[in-house]
Order: sequence, then C-alpha cells, then structure tokens
Amino acid sequence: MNLDRKYNWISLESENPGIIKNIISEWETLIEKELPEKDYHEFLKEHAGFFFSDYNCYLTISKLKLSSELETDFINIKDQRSNGLIYEFIEIEKPQSKLFNSNGLPAKDFNSAIQQIRDWKRFLIENKSWFKKYLPTYSTRIISDSCIKFSIIIGRRTYNESEIEKRNQIASELGIEIRSFDYLTDLLRKRKFYNQGCLDSEKGEIIENQIENPFSKAITDSEWRKFCSRKFNWTHFYKNNCEEIVKLRKYNNLIKEMN
Repeated sequence: MNLDRKYNWISLESENPGIIKNIISEWETLIEKELPEKDYHEFLKEHAGFFFSDYNCYLTISKLKLSSELETDFINIKDQRSNGLIYEFIEIEKPQSKLFNSNGLPAKDFNSAIQQIRDWKRFLIENKSWFKKYLPTYSTRIISDSCIKFSIIIGRRTYNESEIEKRNQIASELGIEIRSFDYLTDLLRKRKFYNQGCLDSEKGEIIENQIENPFSKAITDSEWRKFCSRKFNWTHFYKNNCEEIVKLRKYNNLIKEMN
C-alpha cells in the first residue's frame, strides 16, 4: 500500500462496490459453515477495519495476552478525546453456538464466554501495573465507571422472546454486551466510508486520509506491546498518534483492487 497518496475511500460505496460486496458474501458464506472458532477469528482479523472501525476507532488488537493462560480475541481501541481511551474486549464463539440448552440454562460455549470475561475482569483488578502499562487511560476501575467494555459475539440472531429476555438479563447483570454474528454482518453492511478523519491533526491531509483506511488488519500482541513501550499520549489518542498508527497497521491485499 502506498502511504504517500490519498485514496478515495468513499468510492467503496459507488465506484468500487464490488469489493465490499465480495467481503460480505465471503463472510455470510463463512458463518453458514460449522468451522473451528479460529476460522471466524482469522476473517475478522484480516478485515478488522471493515468490521470494527468508525469515527473513534481505528485500531484493533488481536489476541492480546493478559497472562500465560488468558488472552483476548479482540480489543477495539476507542478514542474519547480528552476523556482518554475505552478498550472494548471481545470474546467470540461460533455462529453455531447456542445461548441456552434445552433446560433453559446457559449452554456450554455461552458459559465458557461468560467465564472468560469474569477471568479477564479478575486479572485486570489484580494486576493494576500491567493494566496501566498496556491499557493506559484515565482509570483502572473495572466494576463501575470503567474504561473497559466487554462483549461476547455468539450464535445467530434469535427472535425467541424468552431467550432474548434471559440474554439481556445476563448482559445487564454482568455489565456486558452480547451480540450475534448477524450483528457483525449488520456492521459490515451499514459501513460508511470517509476520505478524511476528523482528528484536526497537524500531520496533513494524507495522514488524515490514511487513518480512515478500511483495509487495515488487526495488529498483534507483540505489535501493541512495542507500541506501548514508547509511552504514548492516550488523550486525543488518534490525533496525537495518527502517523505512528498508520505505519503500525498492516493492510489487506484487497486494497490493490481500488481504482
């Protein structure tokens, strides 16, 4: 990818609609198949900019290791300007995973995802120095007024009112979001593209254009740790670090299809 040119990202909605249509088609085909979780994770990692990026999120981390036993599937880094950063921890299961079993109790994969989030919370509560080093922001609180959000992506969309009610109750009690794989499809279908970021940075139009690049992949654990070693400014995160972030990210080869 040429980091020295401006791209017409808006053309993905008009002149180059085939690119996004093909991504949607591949994704919808993928989630109809019963595959290992890693296959869905890999697709999301390779197309993170299309699924997760918006006006306040231009960087996603894949498989950040909290400890030798704990790692995330994804973390979206959301810029709250002078209020610092929000880190959205995402646990994905499989499209075929059920929320509840025949007895109305949380099914195996759902239970596993819930426990994973509990384990993440416990780790962050007990490891404040790690928290400050690798997830710097205004607060290390977890239980209330937290800068950490937690989401589970599991199963397909349900219209069963009883299941929805129980799901929402669990989400409310745990302080998390629970979404289906169809929710991710919705994000992809409704994705809007812009040629310039709204960062008001002093880095120039090319960087403001490049930060909006939807072909960005999720970065790795080691890439994020290296980035954190420079003790970056976490207020107005994307404005203050946009040039470094554009260079840090890797990009999907589909960008070569842009006119």
